[in-house]
Amino acid sequence: MRTFGKSLQCLAIGLVFLGYLALSAISAEKTYSPKNADEVEVISLALASEAKANNWTKRDLICVSVEDKDPDKKLVKTLKEYGLNVCKASDWQRDFSCGFRVDMQLSNVDASQTSRLHATTVDLREVNSGDAHVAVRLREGDYSFRMNEGKWTVTDYSPSK
Repeated sequence: MRTFGKSLQCLAIGLVFLGYLALSAISAEKTYSPKNADEVEVISLALASEAKANNWTKRDLICVSVEDKDPDKKLVKTLKEYGLNVCKASDWQRDFSCGFRVDMQLSNVDASQTSRLHATTVDLREVNSGDAHVAVRLREGDYSFRMNEGKWTVTDYSPSK
């Protein structure tokens, strides 16, 4: 029974990984452009939080997608200016250089001082090396943000169940 459970878990992870590949193909066709500076700040805070939570170094390259799309060149450049080592999620398909991937879905970013973002983070290193056929999901959850005195901050992270 335990082996069966492990097999089901491996199958589920494999399906998630195939979903990420499909999203990568879709994201290669479209780009995500933030509507305003608030969205850029919220995205950068979530990425910085993921980097800290997963003990990533400045050298660890992170593939990013937002709303199932690649971030546009301007957003990638801005995130790099924030000190994040990022690239478009579709770049992984070309050279397998990303060790990690973060997919984000913005629930809302509004001027009412609150925001939410869902993030899914996977480790691609074993897939890149050929040691595995599926990525390992590291974290998945929802971030809450609040604007205080003109600056966004992370107020909560709730892991998905």
